[in-house]
Amino acid sequence: MKKYLSAIALASLLTTVVSADVINAKSPYNAEFAKMNQYFNTLVNEHFTNAKLNNFNYPRMDLKESAKEITLKFDLAGVPKKNIKLSIDENNLLTLKGEKSAAKDEKTKDVVKKEIFYGSFERAVQLPENVEQDQLTTSYKNGILTVVVPRKELQKPKAKVIPIQ
Repeated sequence: MKKYLSAIALASLLTTVVSADVINAKSPYNAEFAKMNQYFNTLVNEHFTNAKLNNFNYPRMDLKESAKEITLKFDLAGVPKKNIKLSIDENNLLTLKGEKSAAKDEKTKDVVKKEIFYGSFERAVQLPENVEQDQLTTSYKNGILTVVVPRKELQKPKAKVIPIQ
C-alpha cells in the first residue's frame, strides 16, 4: 500500500515537473498539457481522499509526554465501548483494535461522496521501556479513549570497576 501511494505521489510530482518544463517552452500545446496536468492531479487527489486510503492511520491519536507519565488520546467517535480492545505486550507495544459499524438503514444509492470510515481498525504504539504496565489507566468519554501510562525511573546499570594490573 505504501509503495502504491509513493508511486502515485512520485508520478504526480514528475508530471508537475514535466508540465512546468513543457509550459515554459513556447509550444502550441501548452493549453492541452495544462488540461492533462489538471486532470491527472484531480485524479490523484480523488484517490487520496478516498475513505479507505485516507484512514490507514485510523484512529487519530494525540500523545503527550511528561516526566511522570505518557498520555495517549484516541479519537474513536461512533465506536461503542464494547467494540474496543486495548492490549500491551511484554515489549511495551500498546495495541488498539476495534470496529466501527455503519448504520444498517443508511442508503448507499444516493451517496455522492463517502469519507467517514467504517470497518475494523488497528493501531499500535511503541512505548519506551520505562513505563509501568501494571498501573496503566484508561477512560472512554464522548468518543475519546484516554490511556495514561505512568513512567518509572530507569535504573542505571552499575559500572563495575576493574583493577588494572
